[in-house]
Amino acid sequence: MTKSAKSISSIGSRELVTIKGIRSGLLFVLADDALFADVVEELKQKLTGSHQHLLSGATVNVYIECGMRELSSEEQEILREVFATHENLVLDGFDGPPPMREMGVKAPYVFKGTLRSGQLIEHDGDVIVIGDVNPGAQIIASGDIFVMGHLRGSAHAGAAGDVRAVVAAAYFEPLQVRIAQVVRRSPEAYDRPAEMEFAYLEGEQMAVEKMAVFTYHRQRRNRSRAVI
Repeated sequence: MTKSAKSISSIGSRELVTIKGIRSGLLFVLADDALFADVVEELKQKLTGSHQHLLSGATVNVYIECGMRELSSEEQEILREVFATHENLVLDGFDGPPPMREMGVKAPYVFKGTLRSGQLIEHDGDVIVIGDVNPGAQIIASGDIFVMGHLRGSAHAGAAGDVRAVVAAAYFEPLQVRIAQVVRRSPEAYDRPAEMEFAYLEGEQMAVEKMAVFTYHRQRRNRSRAVI
């Protein structure tokens, strides 16, 4: 058996590319003990196949973490070309995410899977769900809430009083949304398909917009925080 064959067989069926939601965007963790060609192939498959519905939509920063692997300039260019085919994914670095401690940002809580009826996630910071939130499930966060799937349950962002918090979902159809102390209940029946949208406060009223304008809203919110 050749050395290359051993490398492939030892990897088995484990994931070579892991996608994590972080406050500043998405983190792609690449296995450092696999053949680079195999990693690139799985990355392409996730971007165009299994994870396409989660990775399309609003512009988001992408960071790559390679562990012990040192990428050559040629390998970095290959990865840039892969992400260049997805205009909303902006590759921002190969050294992992910006250090959160230096930024003074609390680490988000990331949940992978389906949050079912009766289940509760409560976290001091942002919450990111890579999956669906079913009716009867609840999320409470002092920061923002991002659901990379269907949001059909209840979501309370800015639970500690942060009126700048947002609730966003790939398929926005919540039973109830609460930001700080403002509550909005969704109608029992939707007259349109669920879309990629986010909720935020405009004064004392809650507004819902398409994710296409989220980047603009976040920049405006960050400028407001800087002034405060």
